Amino acid sequence: MAVELQQIIDRVNAKTQILLDRYALIRQRREEAEAKVAELEATLEMLRAENEDLRRQVEFLRIATTIVPDRKDVERSRSMLSELVREIDKCIADLNE
Repeated sequence: MAVELQQIIDRVNAKTQILLDRYALIRQRREEAEAKVAELEATLEMLRAENEDLRRQVEFLRIATTIVPDRKDVERSRSMLSELVREIDKCIADLNE
């Protein structure tokens, strides 16, 4: 009977050791997964900040292109200024006579 009891104790010890080994493995995997999650969250936050910066730059560029005159506006302005200069020259010429 003592031998049977010792065998039962040995089997319980072996099963307990297996459970402890499995627990340690699962715990290690959990810690690795938590570290990976933390790393991914940091990357996500960095990408969100970069995305926000890029959106802001796009908005600034959109505003800048709206403010900057196009080629037609520049030509029209030059033509108007040339006409005004000619009229001023005529007025000066008339005043000198």
